[in-house]
Amino acid sequence: MLGIKCMITITKREYAEQYLDFFHRRQVKGVISKLCNGTANDTTLDFLGIEKTEKIMFETIVKDEQVGDIVKGLIYEMNINAAGNGIALFIPIDCVGGVSSLKYFTGEVSVEKKESNMDKTKSVVLIITIVDKGFTDTVMDAARSAGASGGTVVKAKGTGAEIAKFFGVSISEEKEMIYIATKNENRDDIIRAIMEKAGRDTNAHGVVFSIPVEGVVGIKAFEEI
Repeated sequence: MLGIKCMITITKREYAEQYLDFFHRRQVKGVISKLCNGTANDTTLDFLGIEKTEKIMFETIVKDEQVGDIVKGLIYEMNINAAGNGIALFIPIDCVGGVSSLKYFTGEVSVEKKESNMDKTKSVVLIITIVDKGFTDTVMDAARSAGASGGTVVKAKGTGAEIAKFFGVSISEEKEMIYIATKNENRDDIIRAIMEKAGRDTNAHGVVFSIPVEGVVGIKAFEEI
C-alpha cells in the first residue's frame, strides 16, 4: 500500500468554515466538498426534539503519519464525538494516478510505500477521478476504452489549500467526481487512460486514485468474482 488514506468527513453544514480552517492548519490539501443531508426520519427527529440537519462532506487524501494528529484534533478541537456533530472515515488507497495526482493531494512527489497483500487479495477496486466541471464524458470515454463498463458522477467543489479561503477571500472551483467500480486487473490500464486524456496536464486538470473494495452487490459480473 502507498501509506496514504482517503479521508471522508461528514459534519453539519454550519461547521464548514471551521473545518476548512482545521484542514488548512494541518496542511491537508486538495479537499473536495459536497453538500448532503442527514437521513433521520421525521418521527426520530420529533422524538429527539431536533430539526433535520443539512450536512457537508469533505473528501481528501492524507498521509498515514497525519492520521493520529488529525483524529486527536477532530476529537479535542472539533468535538466530533458529540452526538450529531459528525463522523470521519479513513480508507487505505492502493493506487494513485501519477506524480501530479500525488502532489495535488499531499504536496509531495513520493510517500513511504508499505507492504500489504491487499492489492493481490482484492478483486474489485473503486477508481475515483476528480476533474473540472464538464469533463465527465472525457473521463468515461477514456475509462471505457480501457475496460470500464460505467460510472457514477457527483457534483462537488474544490476547497483545498490552493483554492480555499485565504485572507478573508473565499474561492470555489466547480468539480465533478467520477466513481468507477472495476476489476482489479483493469485498474492500471483505466487509470493510465484517464490520466492521458484528463490528467493534470490537460484541460480537465484531473487527478485519480483507487481504493480496494471488500465486496460488491448489484453488479453481477463482480459478484461472481
